[in-house]
Amino acid sequence: MDEAVYRLRMADREEEFADRMKLLDEASVSYDLADADMDRRGPGFRQFVDLIQKVDLNEIKQLVRKVNDQGYVIVENVLTDEQIKRLRSGMSDFFDASARLYGNAQLGEPTNRSRFHGKQTIHVQNVLAKTNVADEVAAMPFFRALLSGILGHDFILNAGAVAMSPDPGCTPQGLHQDDGFFVLMPRPRMPLVVTAAFALDDFTKDNGGTQIVPGSCRWGSDRQPLLEEVIFAEMPAGSMLLWEGGIFHGGGGNSTQDTRRTLTLNYTRGWLRTQFNQYLSVPRERVLAMCQELQSDMGYHRSATGLGGCDTKDPLKYLVSLQDAGSDGMQHLIGPESEV
Repeated sequence: MDEAVYRLRMADREEEFADRMKLLDEASVSYDLADADMDRRGPGFRQFVDLIQKVDLNEIKQLVRKVNDQGYVIVENVLTDEQIKRLRSGMSDFFDASARLYGNAQLGEPTNRSRFHGKQTIHVQNVLAKTNVADEVAAMPFFRALLSGILGHDFILNAGAVAMSPDPGCTPQGLHQDDGFFVLMPRPRMPLVVTAAFALDDFTKDNGGTQIVPGSCRWGSDRQPLLEEVIFAEMPAGSMLLWEGGIFHGGGGNSTQDTRRTLTLNYTRGWLRTQFNQYLSVPRERVLAMCQELQSDMGYHRSATGLGGCDTKDPLKYLVSLQDAGSDGMQHLIGPESEV
C-alpha cells in the first residue's frame, strides 16, 4: 500500500476514535444538556447518557483505547460464578450438539459445514431464539458501555449470540477478520464489527484459546499475518475477550481432554446491514419478552440517522401493533390509514 494513502486512512481512523472518546466525555455530563440538545443528537442518545452514568468512565475509556491500539482486550471477572453456572446449564444442550455436529469430521478432511479445513468446532447460532439465558450478559451496563465506546452508541446485533465448545481433537480455525463482509470500505478503517467471547471455562493455548494477531486492525488490505505474530488468548473462566472486526483471529486447536465452552456476542454499527437477519431469526413473542436493551440490539429501534422505521412507526411499536392485530403485516390492518 502506498505510504501516503495509508497515513490518510490512519488519520481518518484516529479522528473517528477521538470523536468517540469525546462523545463518552460528553455523555458523562450530559444530564445538564437541554432537552432539545439531547434530541438533536438523534434517537438513542438519551439511553446512551443513562448508560454511561452507570459505569466507571475512566475504565471504559482505557479499554476503548486498548482496543483502538491493539485491536483486542481481555477483561477478567466480567461474569460471576453464578452467571457462569447459569450459562453452562442453560446452554448445555447446545454444547452437546456442537460436539455431535463436528465429531464425525476426519482430521484434515474438508467439511461443507465450514470454510476452513480440519475437525472444526460447529458454532451453534441464533442462541437468542432458543433460550433467554444469554440475555443478562448482553444487557450488562459495563459491556454495553464498552460496545458504545468502540462502535458509537448506535450499534446492533450482527451475527447475534453463538455457543461454541471446541472439544478434544478440534483443529485450529483459519485466521480471518469478522468485518470481511464490508468489502467496499478500504483498510485501515474505523471499527465496523465487535465480537466478545465470554469464557465459561478457562482459556489456554492447549485447549483452544483464541488466536489473535495484535495490531492487525491497523494494517492495510495487502498485509497478511505471519506465524510468529500470532498470540493465544489465555484467561480464566468468567473473563471476556473482546476484539474489533478488523483484527486477524481464529479459534485455537484443542489438544487437551477437556472442552472449552464459550458464549460469543457479535455487533455492528447501526447503519450497516447485519450478517444475520435478526428480525426473522427470532420469533416475535421472544422479542416482546426481551428487555428493552436487547430489543434495541435486535434492530427494533430507529438508528441515530433515522434508519429502521416501519411505516412511519418505531419498529417495536409496529411489532406490538402486529401482535395486537393478529396480522402478518398487511397495511390495511396496521398501517397509518387504520389510525385515521
